[in-house]
Amino acid sequence: MVRIGFITIGQSPRIDVTSDILKFFPSNIDVLEVGALDGLSKSEVEVKFKPEAGETVYVTRMRDGFEVKISKEKILPLVGECVKKLEASNVDVIGILCSGEFPRYKASIPIVYPEKILKGFASGFSYSGSVAVLIPAVEQLEYAKLKWSGLFEDLKVYAISPYTASLNDFRIIGGKLRGENVKMIIMDCIGYNLAQRDVLKSCGNFMILTARTALARAICELIQ
Repeated sequence: MVRIGFITIGQSPRIDVTSDILKFFPSNIDVLEVGALDGLSKSEVEVKFKPEAGETVYVTRMRDGFEVKISKEKILPLVGECVKKLEASNVDVIGILCSGEFPRYKASIPIVYPEKILKGFASGFSYSGSVAVLIPAVEQLEYAKLKWSGLFEDLKVYAISPYTASLNDFRIIGGKLRGENVKMIIMDCIGYNLAQRDVLKSCGNFMILTARTALARAICELIQ
């Protein structure tokens, strides 16, 4: 039995994420989830992890599904503690349930980062067409442009929350992207689900890269 550990920067369990990811895995696996914000109340999170001026905004969700915006700089040490906890629990592979940027945490087992998988995949092909990157918050617009501009000449970045937006909101943005002659979409947040991807796909038959499928396929390469 293969044991896979998942770390969310929010609260575990992230059944909204694993319900999609587990579709890609074989049946003989065991999953253990931990969250950087486990054990904290919403008010504690909003006070202790509120992004300050100059800090990078990450978006995640609490156990009850409530969206929260937190500071990347303040959450990184807690993610490191989650790595240690999973390593001590004898998992075989760790997956980070966030497509933000993280340091290379030291561990005796592989840690899979969706951000590195997505960017690695995108850097593996050349494409001069228009590319749209979806992010969960307007506060991340400049951060996302800097993150992706080195790979694509014609880059558009749009903010749409995976937690508060409806499927119709995704249908609207899909129509907008079709009108702008976008052919490729990168869904740069682990919160975006496959139903949202499929709605976008139906709007223009886009080529779509998602953080969820990138993470799932990378882990499958390690465990199969």
